[in-house]
Amino acid sequence: MNRTRALSAAVLPLVVAALLSCKTNHAPDVPDRPVGPDYCFRDSTYVFTAVASDPDGDNVALRFDWGDSTASHWEGWFASGETVVFTHAWSDTGTYEVRVSAQDHLLTSEFSEARTVQVTMRLPPETPGEPSGPDIGGRDTSYDFQAGAGHPDWLQVAIRFAWGDGDTSDWSEFVLPYGPVEMSHSWSTPDTYLVRAQARDTYGLTSQWSEPHDIVIRPPGWSRLMMVGAPELTGDSSGFRVWVVNVGTVEDTVNWLVFSNTSEFLYMRDFRIGPDRCGYPLAPGMPGTGPGDTVHFTAPITIAPNDLVELYFADFHVDSLGADERANVSGKEFVFRFSDGSEITVIP
Repeated sequence: MNRTRALSAAVLPLVVAALLSCKTNHAPDVPDRPVGPDYCFRDSTYVFTAVASDPDGDNVALRFDWGDSTASHWEGWFASGETVVFTHAWSDTGTYEVRVSAQDHLLTSEFSEARTVQVTMRLPPETPGEPSGPDIGGRDTSYDFQAGAGHPDWLQVAIRFAWGDGDTSDWSEFVLPYGPVEMSHSWSTPDTYLVRAQARDTYGLTSQWSEPHDIVIRPPGWSRLMMVGAPELTGDSSGFRVWVVNVGTVEDTVNWLVFSNTSEFLYMRDFRIGPDRCGYPLAPGMPGTGPGDTVHFTAPITIAPNDLVELYFADFHVDSLGADERANVSGKEFVFRFSDGSEITVIP
């Protein structure tokens, strides 16, 4: 009996000392609300961060509840107060509440306040409108087409064209939504071709192809613009007037023509077209327009069906500068190819 009491008296101080040496463990602080986006696209991965502190300075592990019946694994250990990065993607659209919790080696905190995340479906660019461009043309002549597309999220878009002959352009540079993109193309075989446009956004999502724009490539010798009547020489025979009519069923717009080779080198220094006499007279000493050159109008000319337009070609010289010797163009052959593909042959 005395021996038992002696043993108890010896052990008791050790137990008390052990109890006094153990500090009280506290649960980690409730983390702050997670930091991350409030709006996300479905099936895209986003980054969220959280910070957890422990009042005892212990290392902590963190876990996210994503609000979609899934939660991350416990990830740790991190120093108290360290910023920790997690990622997540939602497979369905909806509104989700994202929370985070922390734990040390023994205790777990409550979940944080929620960050509400709206998950929507990423939408592709809008389908471009029908490309704008000529509806008729000639072989081996480059024609310009324009197209643009909007975007529901106002992302930049790139445009490409399918030319209807098996060729598709490269993607353009990215432009603002609805900003038109212009590209050009030529066809070598007479036929009817369907030109379409497609848009792509900066995430790589593509639109449907647009409605087609038809362009008819005519064979050589075809012309929507037909000469009416005989050419009329100018008084000094250094030029002539001709009249052309639009024999098509829709408006025709032309903005340039190409001089073909003539029977001798002749250089024109005065050109006018249309009721407003759009064109140019070149100043003395300026180079004339010669064989193979392109004449660009100062403004496009629109010719309605059955409308007549006057073309005035004058002041031809036998050298490019036209210093002194004017040419006699009577009986010479001229071939003009217009931007719409029309061709006319004139022998004044």
